[in-house]
Amino acid sequence: MTGLKIMFCILFVKSCTSWHSPENGATCKPGSCGENDQMCECLLTIEHRLTMMTTNPPMLVRPYNGSLYLYNDTNHRFPLSDEKVAGVITGDGYGSRLVIAINGKFPGPTIEAYEDQTMIIHVRNLMHTDSTTIHWHGMHQKGTPESDGVAFISQNPILPGKTFTYKFTAQPHGSSFYHAHIGDQRSMGLYGGFIIYPKDKFSSQPQVGFTVLLQDWNHDDEPETLYQRMINGVYDLSKNTLIEPTQSVDGANFSRFHMHSALINGKGRYYTGYNDRYNRKTFTHNNAPLETFEIQYSYSHRFRVISAATLYPFRVYVQGHRELNIRASDGFEIVRGTGNNSRDLIVESFIIHPGERFDFTLNANQDRGTYLLVAESIEDLSKKTPPEYHAAEAIIRYKGTSSTYPNKDSSAHSRCTSSTPCVTFNCPYLYYPNYDNRLCITFDEANSNERLSKFKEVQIADETLFFNFAFPGELGNTPGSVNGHQFISPTSPILTNEKDLTTHCRNTDCGEDKICNCTYNVELSSDRVYQFVLTNLGNGRGWSHPVHLHGHYFYVMKMGFGRYNKVSGKFLTSTTDIECIGSKNYCNSARWANITWTNADNSIPGLQLNYPPEKDTIIIPTGGYVIIRFKANNPGAWFFHCHIDLHNTNGMGMVLLESKDKYPHKDLSSGGDSSGKRSYHIIFLFTFLGLAFSLA
Repeated sequence: MTGLKIMFCILFVKSCTSWHSPENGATCKPGSCGENDQMCECLLTIEHRLTMMTTNPPMLVRPYNGSLYLYNDTNHRFPLSDEKVAGVITGDGYGSRLVIAINGKFPGPTIEAYEDQTMIIHVRNLMHTDSTTIHWHGMHQKGTPESDGVAFISQNPILPGKTFTYKFTAQPHGSSFYHAHIGDQRSMGLYGGFIIYPKDKFSSQPQVGFTVLLQDWNHDDEPETLYQRMINGVYDLSKNTLIEPTQSVDGANFSRFHMHSALINGKGRYYTGYNDRYNRKTFTHNNAPLETFEIQYSYSHRFRVISAATLYPFRVYVQGHRELNIRASDGFEIVRGTGNNSRDLIVESFIIHPGERFDFTLNANQDRGTYLLVAESIEDLSKKTPPEYHAAEAIIRYKGTSSTYPNKDSSAHSRCTSSTPCVTFNCPYLYYPNYDNRLCITFDEANSNERLSKFKEVQIADETLFFNFAFPGELGNTPGSVNGHQFISPTSPILTNEKDLTTHCRNTDCGEDKICNCTYNVELSSDRVYQFVLTNLGNGRGWSHPVHLHGHYFYVMKMGFGRYNKVSGKFLTSTTDIECIGSKNYCNSARWANITWTNADNSIPGLQLNYPPEKDTIIIPTGGYVIIRFKANNPGAWFFHCHIDLHNTNGMGMVLLESKDKYPHKDLSSGGDSSGKRSYHIIFLFTFLGLAFSLA
C-alpha cells in the first residue's frame, strides 16, 4: 500500500497536501525529504510583510546593541525575547519597509532535499495584487521544462489567491536557491535557499553546514520604483543632488541602484560615515541584530554562500581566518589543477556575483572567540562624501565562548602585505591596485573536481555562436540587450504556445547596426555540442554581467580580458581577440579576429580542455568574453539572461528553444491554478482506490 500511496501522490499532487504550513510550522511535509524518502513535498505561502514589526500584536521595534526593543522603550530596559525576535523581519534595522515573505520568513525557508528525489512544491500566492512565479535556480528540469518557473517562458504567472504546484527531480546536487522570476520581486525578498545533498558523500568534506544568503539592500523603493530609478536616475532629495552610480576598482560601472546596506539571511546593519577632525573616515552603525553561526574549535565547517543580490557583487572573507578552501561553485566541486597536480583552492577571499553560489570550508583553528563573516561590496567608495560602507555581516562564534556584539572589522587591509599578498578568487578583472596587496585568480583557472564529470563530451564543438550582453545604441536609446535585441516577454508561455507569439524578431528591424525590441530566441538542435562566446563589447560595454543559463550547466573553457594598467588596476582597452562587425560598434555580430580560431575551435590559446569547471552562472567582464560549452540534451525553452534583475527587466535576455521536436508534451494549467482538472482527478481517484483495495 505504501507504493500505491507514493504513486498516487506523484500523479495527484494537489490531493496530497494534507498538512498546513503556518508561519512557524513545517515548510515541508513530515515524512518526506529525508535521505531514504522518494519524495520531498513542501508548501510555500507568499505574502507581503513589514520589517521591524512584531506580530500578535503588531508593534514597531528598534535595534540597540544587537537586540530589539519596542519603539517606546527609549531606555532600552526590556529586550525582546528570542521567541519574539524570531517573528520579526529586521532587514538592516532601518525604518520599516515592505518586503515579500515566504511562510512568514524573509528570506524564505531553506529547503533541504536529496539528489534524485521527486520534488513536489506547492506555491500559494496570497499577495493582494501581484502575480508571481518561482524559479528553481540550478535545477536542470530535465523532462520537466514546465516547472522551470519563468513567467511567460515556461508558465503563466500565479495569480493572487491561486496555487501552483511544481514537480521535478532534484538534480543536480549542490547549493542552489529558489526565487521569483517575474519583474524584480527578488529585490523584495522573494527567495530562499535550496540545498540538494549528493549521493556521493565526498567523505573527506563536510556536507551539512551553514547557508549564507546575500542581498544588497535599499531602504526606500519597491521593485517597480527601483527599475524606474535605474532608467531615470537616483536623487538625494534632501540635498537636491543626483547620486552618481559607483564603479568597481577597474573602473567598470554599476547601474543606478543605490545600496544602503547588505544582508545575510535577511539581517544586517546600516552604517553612516563621517570624517573626524583628523580627516579619517569613521563609521557608526545602528546596532541591528546579525545572523550568528556557531562553530566548534578544530572542526572544519562548510559554508554555502548564495547571492540573491539585485545588482552588486560582494567580496567574501572571514575576519581573523586567512584561509578559505573553495569547494564548489554553482553546486559543482572545483579544485586547482588535475591529476597528480590537483590541489585545494585556498584563498583569502572570493567574489560572488548575483546568481552565483560558492561553497567553502573553514578550519576553526584560531583563538576561540567571536569573528565576522563579511561580504563587502566591490564598489570603489573612496571618493564618497560623506564616507559610505556597504557590507553584509554575520557573527561567527566559537562554541563555548561568551556572546558579544562585534563592531566593524578594522583588520581586513592590514593582513595583506607586499610580501604576503591576499589571494582573491573569481575576480571580474585582472588586477587590484598595487597598494591593495591583492592578487586575482579568475574562475577559468579552476578545474572540475566532479567524479563523474562528462567534460570529454564537449572536447569537440559542433557549432560556435557569439552573444553580446551589453547596452548598445545611441544616446537616449541604449537598452539592455543580447546582440542588439531588447527582449520582450511573450504574452503566453513560449514553451507551449509558440504559435501565439506576435513579437518575432524581424530582419527589417534587427541587424548589425540596429537596436530592436522582440522576443529574441535561437533554436538548438538535439545532441549537438555548442560553443557560446559570451561577449561584453562595443559601445554598450562598461558594465560586467553575470549570465545565467536555465536548463543546463556548462563548462567554462576560457575567460578573455581586455588590457589593464597593472599598477592602478584600471581597465584600458577591450580585448583584441574578437572583431565586432558593423559600422556603429554595437557588436551585435562578431567573429574571431584570428581566422585560425574559427577554422579549428581547439586552437584557441588558453582553452581549458582537461577537466574544465562546470557552472550555470558566469561573469562576463567588461571589454572581455567567456567561452562556454554544453551539449544540447535537454529539450525545452530555456531562458538565458543577465542575472542582475534590473538588466534582465530592461531586456538583457533571450530564449533557447532546444530540440523542439522532442519537447515533453504535457497539458499545463493556465493562470497559475493547478487544480483545473481536480474533479476528473477525484473521479479517477475513487476508481483507482477501488481497484487497489480489491487487489489488496
